[in-house]
Amino acid sequence: MLSYILRLAFDFERDHGYWPNMLYLNTDQYRHWQQEFGETADFDEISRRLAMDIVISVDALHPHVAWFPNRMQAIG
Repeated sequence: MLSYILRLAFDFERDHGYWPNMLYLNTDQYRHWQQEFGETADFDEISRRLAMDIVISVDALHPHVAWFPNRMQAIG
């Protein structure tokens, strides 16, 4: 799952010229990705290293990435 997400992010960067800052997953995808890591701290560290906020969305049929200029306002 991590390699798929990285591919999405690299493709996004190639197409747009900047790294995405949002990652959308549905609940099942989130759980699957979280299980790839031994501890929650590992998962949180990967999220920080990716520099993307994770949004859990029931509408996300497939993982996808996006960029918001003011992401904290978009989340809150």
